[in-house]
Amino acid sequence: MLTALTYPFMWWALAACLVLAGIHSYLGFHIIKRGVIFVDLSLAQMAALGLAVAILLNLHDYPLANYLFPVGMTLVGAVVFAWLRHLEHRVPLEAFIGIVFATAQALVLLILEHSPSGTEHLKETLVGTIFTVSPATVIKTAIIYGIIGALHFVMRKPLFQITNNPDQARAQGRNLFLWDVLFYTSFGVVVTSSVGIAGVLLVFGLLVIPAVAGVLASDRTGVRLAVGWSFAFFCSVIGLLTAFSLDTPAAPTILTTMAALLVIHGAVMALYRKLARKPIAFTPAHKIAPANLRKG
Repeated sequence: MLTALTYPFMWWALAACLVLAGIHSYLGFHIIKRGVIFVDLSLAQMAALGLAVAILLNLHDYPLANYLFPVGMTLVGAVVFAWLRHLEHRVPLEAFIGIVFATAQALVLLILEHSPSGTEHLKETLVGTIFTVSPATVIKTAIIYGIIGALHFVMRKPLFQITNNPDQARAQGRNLFLWDVLFYTSFGVVVTSSVGIAGVLLVFGLLVIPAVAGVLASDRTGVRLAVGWSFAFFCSVIGLLTAFSLDTPAAPTILTTMAALLVIHGAVMALYRKLARKPIAFTPAHKIAPANLRKG
């Protein structure tokens, strides 16, 4: 299995997984805390819709069009989701997210139905191209994620406040609509860049599964992030090596590896908590040997 590491493309695939795992694990904590688990699938599907429109207009051979169309569609989704927050007390936001996802997927199928290469493009949007990702794409994606990560670090206080306690943020005069537009826009740019590499399914997995692993491990944000990053990268390495050995698609293999290891991780954490809560056995004083009492 380790002979796979003698191939240069494997190192770039690993680098791509490291880049993706870092930003997605962090954003996953926001997504889980906000309770909008499927927003990434929905925005990823909006990005796929943008790519389908570029194919329909015969512009998919132009890299700039291939990037701007998906980004444009995710920006539309970002504004829509931010605007829909005010209806959350009447209809759960997840309901709207599901509607957007299903509609975008239906439109992609309709648009690509008569495209000669539609089936191949549809498959790429699902499983990505990790094994064939180019060094230039990995470097460009790392730069984009670095900029977005820096912006989130600078604005971490309001972003975490709106995620953890939106009522308090509103009471302090923060404009939730504008902050949500900012969050979902940066989120959409990340998802758009990731879908071309990892595909819709693995992007969803990288956002949710490592974050869940971190939440299961600790109540502290820093520990959760560290566990999430470590879990995502470890699973990516194991998944990539397994995919190479079994000659299977990389993204589905990594996703199933993460799901399987999450089950093991959850079982270990449950056992650890059970043992940690186990009461200390009390030994009556009259049953303690006199020699031990003198030592105490």
